[in-house]
Amino acid sequence: MEKFIVTNFAYGTGPFVMTTKLAAAFNDELEKAGQPRMGIIVPWVYGDKQKKITAEEFSDHEERHPGELILDQKLGDIVGKIFYGNSDFETFLKKWTALFKEVSREAHAYLLQKYGSAIAIELSRSPRLLYAVAPAYSTTFGHMSQIFNKSDGIAKIAIAPDVLKKAEEISKCIEKEQLINAVSYPGVFSYDNAYQAVYKNEILVPPIGPMPKADEREIQPGIFITKTGIPGLERLYSQVKDLGLVIYSNEEYSPELITNKNILLHFARSGWASVWRSLLTEKPIITPEYDSGDDPEIYFNNQAIEKLGIGIVYRGEPLKKILEKAERAKEVCKQIKNEILDRWGTLDGTQYCAKIFAKEFLKDSAASFK
Repeated sequence: MEKFIVTNFAYGTGPFVMTTKLAAAFNDELEKAGQPRMGIIVPWVYGDKQKKITAEEFSDHEERHPGELILDQKLGDIVGKIFYGNSDFETFLKKWTALFKEVSREAHAYLLQKYGSAIAIELSRSPRLLYAVAPAYSTTFGHMSQIFNKSDGIAKIAIAPDVLKKAEEISKCIEKEQLINAVSYPGVFSYDNAYQAVYKNEILVPPIGPMPKADEREIQPGIFITKTGIPGLERLYSQVKDLGLVIYSNEEYSPELITNKNILLHFARSGWASVWRSLLTEKPIITPEYDSGDDPEIYFNNQAIEKLGIGIVYRGEPLKKILEKAERAKEVCKQIKNEILDRWGTLDGTQYCAKIFAKEFLKDSAASFK
């Protein structure tokens, strides 16, 4: 490869998968425009787990474009230094804000040393570092600076004001360096009709999550549980069986099962990948109340779910009551999907962003040679 895309993403499985998908879609757009594809540098943060997920998610891509995806372990080791782990969120923020400049410089130096000027573009998803090696285009569910700003003064969010302020300042440093800030709708704050763009180069786009694929197998009626990070829903599980329903989980089944006609509800923590999956499959999300030690984004996500009416924040109601409420939520999900299609012509924000980013990149590249 003569040129490279470098990816930059937040912690967790979803961000690295979706950023890699964005980079692959960006390459497809370059190819359509008669331009050569680029190598895709992906920080290898999560060891064998990430390697396995990458092999599963991108098997077709690897067949068509062998060697295009490059899992970079050294870059992963650098990026991983500031990722959220098992601590409470305030402890993570203190670590991140303390190490941000040092680790950003380390990533910058490594990328220049390893790839030099061959890095043509950076594609990111809510990044936590500044690489500063190439033009940067960002996708996000909501600006981190806005989340930290609005968290100050909320009693349920147990993070000190000075920590929130420092995190807000660093987030702004990153956000201001993006040539385009693509904010998904619906998102942390963008779901609100009163939402106003934070940056002049900001655009609203459709959901930038996984596009569900139909699952038509014959299964017993039940619920799907995305188990990662959702303590607080255990009381519901026994009620599921009492109603003659089956529990299916991501430990045994692909999330694609959520599209099945016999899946009634989706139980998950309210990260946007889960929220969008529920929205697009019209299977309302049931999520636990916000825990004061968690990421404050989740506090605002829960608010968005309730204000939009696309799911339910669980507060101890019997499952029968939740199933009744879910019927209305299904209708709202369908309505919002239709609104997205009417506005953008697609539900796939990743493809949508790839087209916009490629168009701007090629325009800017052509201008630079004049």
